[in-house]
Amino acid sequence: MGDRHARRGAHPRWRRAGDVAVLLVLLALVLVGAARFVDTTWAPVVVAQTAGPFVVVGLVLLLVGAALLRRWWTLLPVGAALAASLVVAGPTFVAHTSPGAKVNLTVVAQNMRFGGADSDMLMDAVRLRSADVLVVTELTPEAADRLAASGATDWFRYQVGEPVEDSFTGTRVYSRYPLTTVTEGDDPSVEQTPSHQPEVLVDVGGTAVRLKAVHVVAPITRSTPEWRAGLTALADWSRRQSEDAPLVLAGDFNSGFGHPGFRQAASGLLDAEREAGLGWVRTWPYLGQRVPAYVQIDHVLTRGLVLVAAGHTVVHGTDHALVWASFSLR
Repeated sequence: MGDRHARRGAHPRWRRAGDVAVLLVLLALVLVGAARFVDTTWAPVVVAQTAGPFVVVGLVLLLVGAALLRRWWTLLPVGAALAASLVVAGPTFVAHTSPGAKVNLTVVAQNMRFGGADSDMLMDAVRLRSADVLVVTELTPEAADRLAASGATDWFRYQVGEPVEDSFTGTRVYSRYPLTTVTEGDDPSVEQTPSHQPEVLVDVGGTAVRLKAVHVVAPITRSTPEWRAGLTALADWSRRQSEDAPLVLAGDFNSGFGHPGFRQAASGLLDAEREAGLGWVRTWPYLGQRVPAYVQIDHVLTRGLVLVAAGHTVVHGTDHALVWASFSLR
């Protein structure tokens, strides 16, 4: 009799502990999810802002766990938080493409990781997608020579931008269409990044498409103010451009939609992979990292073009996936 009463008396304590555990996990997930609304250069928050997809996964698991534990009243706050997160994540799984449209322009962007990317794999991807424009960041002279040997200068007749020895700052735009250089994008006081960000006009059958290569500095602990300034500079540049002409920004933004600065830079523009309904896109990190790829920091952003298809491909020798997008002119 006494043992039975003792066991019964233990149940409320365990049930309360279960409630507390569920609510603490919920609070942690909500705080991480809410970080996307905090515009800061504090590195821990900047990192937390990349964890949005994990919040959705965590809330799903928490909802299942609460149900298995029969903590029925906790299902309401957990379900509400999950619903709110799905409002943000849900649209990324819905495609807004025109697959039947004629492809006039295909853009590919690749961070070479200090020139280490496999040039043969990169050019294979270029040929597979019949790419018209290739934006390459972290290009060194040796990498440029390897790309030429792999057929880049045969496939692309035009190029703007220069490689840089022993640095991550070199950028080049290759193109099958004629290019007009607007700026080499090599003034750090303007670009707010040490990397070159050339701006060109791509003559696509008589239509001028304005394209800017992008390589914002990585938001490591001491560089987050410079990282944020680079995103602000891109947002300012985008706002200055005429809305009547097609516009493309392509490259390594070192940020994603969890960062307020990136959302400002992307305001009024469409992210190709997001518009393609690819959901949780992961372009980094792929090479030699202890964690699998989990965040999209490489983008093709556009305005004034019709998206036909988009995607990404892993290339050996670099921690960034190649991103590509095919467009039709309006």
